[in-house]
Amino acid sequence: MTAVGLFLEPSSPKLLGDHLFDVDSAAFAGDQLHAPYTHLKETLNAAGVAVHTSDRLSDPAFNDLEYKLYISIANLKHYEHLSTRDDITLSACFAMECPVVDPELYRGLDKAQRHFKRIYSWGDSESLARFINGSIAFEKFYWPQAYNDVHEETWAREDRGFLVIINSNKLPSVDWQELYTARLEAIAYFGERGEIDLYGQFWDQPSLRLGRTWIPWTLRALHRGYLSVIDRIKPDQRLAAARRVYRGRAASKRDTLGAYKFAICFENMISPGWITEKLFDCFYAGTVPVYWGAPEIGDLIPDTAFIDMRRFDSYDALRDYLLSLKQEEIDTYKRSARDFLRSAAFERFSKESFTKLIGGIVQEDAKVDLDLPGA
Repeated sequence: MTAVGLFLEPSSPKLLGDHLFDVDSAAFAGDQLHAPYTHLKETLNAAGVAVHTSDRLSDPAFNDLEYKLYISIANLKHYEHLSTRDDITLSACFAMECPVVDPELYRGLDKAQRHFKRIYSWGDSESLARFINGSIAFEKFYWPQAYNDVHEETWAREDRGFLVIINSNKLPSVDWQELYTARLEAIAYFGERGEIDLYGQFWDQPSLRLGRTWIPWTLRALHRGYLSVIDRIKPDQRLAAARRVYRGRAASKRDTLGAYKFAICFENMISPGWITEKLFDCFYAGTVPVYWGAPEIGDLIPDTAFIDMRRFDSYDALRDYLLSLKQEEIDTYKRSARDFLRSAAFERFSKESFTKLIGGIVQEDAKVDLDLPGA
């Protein structure tokens, strides 16, 4: 068989050294968040393809590979240098993050598409137009999920509190269509009534503004110190409200979500296609999500599986609805979500579909026929 290597560049250097493929390497962000990459590596390894992070491209052990395929996961720092090497194919770039968090990524995609054979996004050129330069022929992918079914023991749990939210104390780089502010408002509203528990990181600090910057680290540290002083003297009232209901970090999303009937489940922004793990984490745990995010969510996931925040014109109306639900109605939401996870409609979000997508790229670019499961 042709000697083929697939090298993935993760968004963070902390995931180099093949840590991208460790299922628990991002435990702070979620349960087995990297399981899709672990599955990808195991499946392609079994088909004879060497799979590693991009730092291994310089390993002499791979000098004799006939094909070296490079895929960037939301990282545009090194592709220009790699494009000058005639032994590497820049197969694809995946725009994994949303633009209100990483607008620089989207500003760089127009230039990147001149070097990569494919640019993948969860969205399309029309919905992302304000963030990109020119027009980009995006190919579609769905955010791959770690699990394919509910966590049975957690899902069946009956002794549950009322309402929870799991989020870090961050602010977006761009304010357009962002939902960070809406989450703070929901926490403040239900917190005043003692009806929500908040889990996550950085709530004992000023809000962390996301996005890349040219400002030197020393100046950024000084600025954070200044904000901390202001925060102690005159804290943002929404942050003060959040801290009153803050319960610390969630050691396990499964266990934390599974202790509540409902969860505030807002994406980072409103944009077509932007559906991350947040909704599915609730489904796995048997927690009914109050969802706000992708406008077309009802076309992809049954609206009987979640509570659509857009149905309510105020948090008063949402609260009245949540308190009115009988246990059998809550169970109907839970069963609908479980049925969806076990249906063909979920397959587009599965780690198997993600592996099949990248496996297809490998087959096309390396001109090989891989014996992939389900292919």
